[in-house]
Amino acid sequence: MFDDAALETLRAILARRPAIEIEAPQHRRACVLIPLIRNGAGWSILFTRRSEHLAAHSGQIAFPGGSVEAGETLERAAIREAEEEVGIPASKVELIGRLDDVITHSGFLVAPFVGVIHENAGYVIQEAEVVEVFEVPIEVLLDGRNPEIRYVPFRQKEYPAYFYHHDRYEIWGLTGRMLKAFLDLVWQAV
Repeated sequence: MFDDAALETLRAILARRPAIEIEAPQHRRACVLIPLIRNGAGWSILFTRRSEHLAAHSGQIAFPGGSVEAGETLERAAIREAEEEVGIPASKVELIGRLDDVITHSGFLVAPFVGVIHENAGYVIQEAEVVEVFEVPIEVLLDGRNPEIRYVPFRQKEYPAYFYHHDRYEIWGLTGRMLKAFLDLVWQAV
């Protein structure tokens, strides 16, 4: 079970594990926050569903995140984007680690950060970017039925993709890849 003791173990795992940083200046730099939210005795992860009107990754389930602004640190960008998109105050976010960089098919180089959200005061959605916010208990994501691996076509080839299911939600694509990398570390902590 992912409880407070597992969170402390995860914190230690992340502290001693340097993230792989990819050098890809031709890609646009972006960050996401994997927000850990206390849910009773356990923990959940917050996800968003992006607006259908966005140019990149429209309608997809995602972690809060976006492009890094000029002169901004990656850590600050992840926290700022979570505050802008879903209203999580920067003062309530404790970053506990960073996962390896990932490159998207749409030309982004993404740095995923893991953050514990202290004293969640409710979400304020920026409707131009986000149409829905929901939480999934980590226990559900660790269930033996998750992830489902399917092969998806891309540029006349097929690639394996991770699909996580919870209620009516199907989490996959870039978010599924980052979630799998995160949960691989969580498995070491539980």
